[in-house]
Amino acid sequence: MAKKIQSLSCLFLLLPLLLFLLQILTSEAEDVVVCWGQNRNEGTLAETCATGKYSIVTISLLYGFGNNRTPQLNLAGHCDPSTSSCSVIGSDIKYCQKQGIKVLLSVGGGDGDYRKASSSDVKNFSDYLWNHFLGGNTSSSSSSSSSQRPLGDAILDGIDIYLPESTPHLKDLAGYLKSHSTETQKVYLTAAPLCLSPDSAVKDALDTGLFDYIWVQFFNYPSCEYSQANANNFVNSWNRWSESVKGAKIYLGLPASQTATVSGYVPADLLVSKVLPVVKKSHNYGGVLLWSRYYDKLSGYSTSIQISPLCIIQSTPKCRRHDSGFVERFGYMSMDSFEVYKSGNIDEQCCEKICRNNCSCEAYAAVNQGNNTGCQIWGKGTRFIGASGAKGKPIYVVEHKENKWWIGLVIGIAATIATPLICYLCFVLWRKYRAEVDRKMKQKRILHEIGGNAMLSMAYSKAKRSKKHGNTSNEFEIFNFESIAAATDNFSAANKLGEGGFGPVYKASNILVDEQMNPKISDFGLARIFGMRESEEKTNRVVGTYGYMSPEYAINGVVSIKADVFSFGVLLLEILSGKKNNSHYYLDRSLNLIGYVSFLNHYFMEFIF
Repeated sequence: MAKKIQSLSCLFLLLPLLLFLLQILTSEAEDVVVCWGQNRNEGTLAETCATGKYSIVTISLLYGFGNNRTPQLNLAGHCDPSTSSCSVIGSDIKYCQKQGIKVLLSVGGGDGDYRKASSSDVKNFSDYLWNHFLGGNTSSSSSSSSSQRPLGDAILDGIDIYLPESTPHLKDLAGYLKSHSTETQKVYLTAAPLCLSPDSAVKDALDTGLFDYIWVQFFNYPSCEYSQANANNFVNSWNRWSESVKGAKIYLGLPASQTATVSGYVPADLLVSKVLPVVKKSHNYGGVLLWSRYYDKLSGYSTSIQISPLCIIQSTPKCRRHDSGFVERFGYMSMDSFEVYKSGNIDEQCCEKICRNNCSCEAYAAVNQGNNTGCQIWGKGTRFIGASGAKGKPIYVVEHKENKWWIGLVIGIAATIATPLICYLCFVLWRKYRAEVDRKMKQKRILHEIGGNAMLSMAYSKAKRSKKHGNTSNEFEIFNFESIAAATDNFSAANKLGEGGFGPVYKASNILVDEQMNPKISDFGLARIFGMRESEEKTNRVVGTYGYMSPEYAINGVVSIKADVFSFGVLLLEILSGKKNNSHYYLDRSLNLIGYVSFLNHYFMEFIF
């Protein structure tokens, strides 16, 4: 039971990796067409189809027709048509077709002069192709069947017309060949024009709409082939062809190696990253044609352009953002690997990108240790085991960073708690600030009501001086002449209270008068309770300025004109002593001004008596 549970858990861990591998195997590969038959070292036709890289193979080539000439088959050493040895290729053709690969015969090229061909020559040539390579004259009982069908009784899928420009009657040849096509036996028709703008003969043939595929050769003609310095010319040429082709898929014809042609080779990585994204925008894009199988076998070009998308990381997957990369170790893994590619066209860098793109991949290594090619990967659930000697090999293992998720959690919780507290403190400070501002504004209004702008100016100048010198004394300030003149509006008669032995007496801040200019209530805090002619009031709350309130009001809340006597007396004491009543004197006896005077009076009386 435990083993079954362990097996199920391993399968669960490997499921994402299996899905990834399935995606690689079932992903739409680039549709590649290849030319075969011009180098005996390229392998047989069956071997070519067995690679699984190509969707169409063109056999090159059959050349020469017209002027009573018999077309010649040239397969460059693969077989000798004169001895009927090429008939063995028929079995390879059937093998390819069973794999779903179309096999076409390329006609034209060579040293034939096709410009002299007449309309009847074109008709005879189409009949020859039908009877010798397509569906005509396929009876195996005929004694002449072998000689009439150079490739045996295999029926090719179609004809690839590789005729030079200015060849007359191309339109007629296409019509004759396509006329043999039926619902059960379709004859595919393709053409391989140069990337230069088509002449009238080629254009007329393509305009018929009879062609199924057009592979334009973008090599050996620098004016229209691709290069990084000539990208615009290539794009313009491709767009012209794409727009002019009717009812057919258009393929990009390229050399499979830098040595295959004089010019026009495009490296596979550049093709995948720069060229294909442009040509695939065309609605009739079909794929890539390569010249030839021999050069593709040497370079692995077709494999590279099909695998290159797997080797490109568009952006780092989220699952890899916390990884430190791959670390090379020597040993083996506890579970078997999955071989993604055995091909020698996959190097370690590509294998690393394949593993990095798959979140379930934990390690990778080369399949071929001799040249570090191929790719094998291991999924989650496997572990690395260090070993030396023949049992071990270099393996690149993912190095995971320590996941400190709790730090983020703590920060998040702290921020959640601290934010309301900070907001509350800011609110409290703001309220305190507003209260202070309101208090100062209220004080300013009161000062203005009592003494006008002069009193306001004097009060604020005093506050500034006290703040500047750090003076917080409760002693009365001795005002200079300028301040007094400003407070009395330059000793105006309107501010004059009366005149005695010491001269005129002017209104002070704590003495209020009634409508008859008689001193009434000397504390301005209490003055707001009384009307113009009221003399006594019972209050429910304490209102006034501490130090000037009479005892009966402070204790019982009773207000009368007698409060004026007490307040006025306090004011006289302050004037005579130069001290404030709300201050404390003698540290060992906390006495205010009235208590201090009472103490002096008692002391003086004891001294006399």
